[in-house]
Amino acid sequence: MGTQKEFSPAQIQALKKADQDCYLHPTSSLWILQEKGAKIIAKGKGCKVWDVKGKEYYDGTAALWYSSVGHCRPDLAQAAKEQLDQLESYHSFNEFANVPAIQLAQKVSQMVPIKNAKIFFTSSGSESNDTIFKMVRFYWYLKEQDSKDIIITRNRAYHGVSCGAVCATRLPGFHEGFEPLLPGFDNIEPPYCYQCPWGKDVDSCSLECATALEEKIIALGKDKVAAFVAEPIIGTGGVIIPSPGYFEKIRQICTDNNVLFIADEVINAFGRTGKMFGIEHWEGVIPDIMTMAKGITSGYVQLGAVALSGEIFDTLKQRERFYHGFTYSGHPLACAVGLKNLEIIENETLVDNAKNMGKLLKEKIQALDFDVIGDVRGKGLMVGVELVKNKETKEKYDPPLAPLVVEAAYELGLITRPLIGDTLQFSPPMVISEPEINDMVKILGEAISQALKNRG
Repeated sequence: MGTQKEFSPAQIQALKKADQDCYLHPTSSLWILQEKGAKIIAKGKGCKVWDVKGKEYYDGTAALWYSSVGHCRPDLAQAAKEQLDQLESYHSFNEFANVPAIQLAQKVSQMVPIKNAKIFFTSSGSESNDTIFKMVRFYWYLKEQDSKDIIITRNRAYHGVSCGAVCATRLPGFHEGFEPLLPGFDNIEPPYCYQCPWGKDVDSCSLECATALEEKIIALGKDKVAAFVAEPIIGTGGVIIPSPGYFEKIRQICTDNNVLFIADEVINAFGRTGKMFGIEHWEGVIPDIMTMAKGITSGYVQLGAVALSGEIFDTLKQRERFYHGFTYSGHPLACAVGLKNLEIIENETLVDNAKNMGKLLKEKIQALDFDVIGDVRGKGLMVGVELVKNKETKEKYDPPLAPLVVEAAYELGLITRPLIGDTLQFSPPMVISEPEINDMVKILGEAISQALKNRG
């Protein structure tokens, strides 16, 4: 397993002080960091990580959803070293290319359900979504339908935080103080079955959540709407899974109204949901564009991707040049690691393991004897546990209970995360085993008990 570097109490204190003095963290409580200091992770292996004090934790979130093949695999380190020894970096502007970028583009093009897919590389999910928001507008411009500018998204969606992507993100706090945002974005309610925005249940549902898209397109004017973007399974917004038939209806609405359908697979893709891509849970639904990141390299190196249909590419190439790209688009180190990572996912049948272990994880959590567990939902190893004060009325705790559970779990050796709607995130690495699932759920039960006790 390797030897962890040991840090003395004085070194740990110095690190915490340097963090407080110098490091501005992404999406973190600035108050807690200044009061308590950071939780500093120093080592990882498989489904576990260790902090600078040597304390062991189950990584119940696969970091930010991405550590699909587990931490610190020698085969990925070797792939990185071999590429660094051969060519550390080179750009893809001005008609240049490199071998790993070409090979990974070919690999991903053959994997995605999009016909004749062309692959564009980025360094993150935010960059991938920024790319396609520009791309679809340029596409309609070239089709001489320049009025088609509006991107429709959904409440509780997370599509990134860069200036373009954040306009499609619809979560509390992500817009406040950053206005004015870019124009050309609108939204509809999500397919949130547990607390349906239309007050429906399974028996009375007529997929009003999908019909809402058509109603929005009509209200805005279909000559104004460029695209609809959706995570197949909403992640950060609470692990929300649409009903059967939802995306089939969405696809038809987009086709009928000449609107592009974008599947944001940044979290879903490469096996996390128990299928290679999240949209494949809805049979025969083919997006026009897909965005990806996270699981493409399991986070070992930053990499994102966009897959666009052959028809869209044929339209783009009407112009000699597409004025968009990033310095690190198609970075050879990232692409070499991505190739090896996808090989591991396929060779070790990790998609099937995610499906099977995800089913077990849900069953084990559902079996915990707590009235505060209102709903356990998910596909594969993408699971949300929604907490409630009253199971019958679905009344919520105020303030939410999930942060207390997360804090207690951390002290007990399990990392999880609170999501919107008092929901706990569970998305461990796809290499997780049944004994490890059992350990995680045992700790979760203890953490819930402790959180309820602490709440009084």
